[in-house]
Amino acid sequence: MLQDNTETGRAQDNQSRRAYYAWAIALIFAIGFTFIIWLLGPLLDPVIATFGPDLGASWYFWQLPTRDFLIMLIVWSFYLTHQFAIWAAIYWAQKNLVEYKTKPTTGLTRYNWATLTINAAFIILHLVQTHIWFDGLAQDVPIWTSQGSVIVMLVLILIIENPRRGFFIGRKAGKPITAQVSGFFRRNHQYIIAWALVYTFWFHPMAYDPQLVTGFFYMFLLFIQLSLAYTVVHVNQGWVVLLESFVGIHAFFVAVYNTIQHASADMWVMFASGFAFMFVFTYMYAFKVRREIRWLVYAGYFGALAWIYLPIAFGGYGRPLEYLMRVEFLWIPIILYLLAFVFGGVVYLYLKRKKQVEQL
Repeated sequence: MLQDNTETGRAQDNQSRRAYYAWAIALIFAIGFTFIIWLLGPLLDPVIATFGPDLGASWYFWQLPTRDFLIMLIVWSFYLTHQFAIWAAIYWAQKNLVEYKTKPTTGLTRYNWATLTINAAFIILHLVQTHIWFDGLAQDVPIWTSQGSVIVMLVLILIIENPRRGFFIGRKAGKPITAQVSGFFRRNHQYIIAWALVYTFWFHPMAYDPQLVTGFFYMFLLFIQLSLAYTVVHVNQGWVVLLESFVGIHAFFVAVYNTIQHASADMWVMFASGFAFMFVFTYMYAFKVRREIRWLVYAGYFGALAWIYLPIAFGGYGRPLEYLMRVEFLWIPIILYLLAFVFGGVVYLYLKRKKQVEQL
């Protein structure tokens, strides 16, 4: 394998601003390609017209009525090729870019060039594949696997960022989420998150439904983050918080759209208040802001929450108080925080056992 092994090359990388330029160009590509998905979307209407009714939350609507073996063989082949190409790039980088783990570059490494190219190529390929064969992996796997992969990503970020911004209101979590556990996830998270992203990307067809379009735009942002590992962009706190928070924007949009278009359960409050809670009490602490500003953010959050459950007669949104009694605004935070402790606990026990074995 080729290696970035010249001192001159490394010095030039650190003096350049290519990482920032690549981020800006990739962001423009993400916006432009999202528009292309929407623009070409009506061409899929004859296919979508053959779909049956939406059967609820456990049913994935965007799939052909009948499974076609050849189509699924093609889409699985595309997914696996994409997946292993990214994993191979990660493997190479972990062997050859060790120094950039502690001192990220402002330039671009061969890993960055490779993954940017790979992801761009497969983004284009996925659009072509959708317009020829339509189906994604959803035809063969349950919908919760795609949703779960995103949750795994958010949980890993909580653990990894614990030493820098804390776990809750700026306070670091203790056992089992120790510095050693956070370090373990920091060293090994790339393979897991790469699976979560590539798998979710190929789960959905590139149709132009607003829910899918916003989801793919978010996926493109995450691909940028994946592709710019080992650079200063990858560890930029503002950028990381944006990526963590954007899932809430996407989920809110999906919930509102389903409520309006399909008269489904009014779930937008759970997503909006839940992810807003994560920002206010965890993500916000990535930034150094004055205490007064934090208190204003707290007040804004609880004020908005009060308005949601305030009766319409008093100028509120009028959401039934039974939902407040179910503490729906805490469901998402509870899931994310608990899973962080579960994941952290498993790794904590593993590291403890490993140390005991090494001392024998």
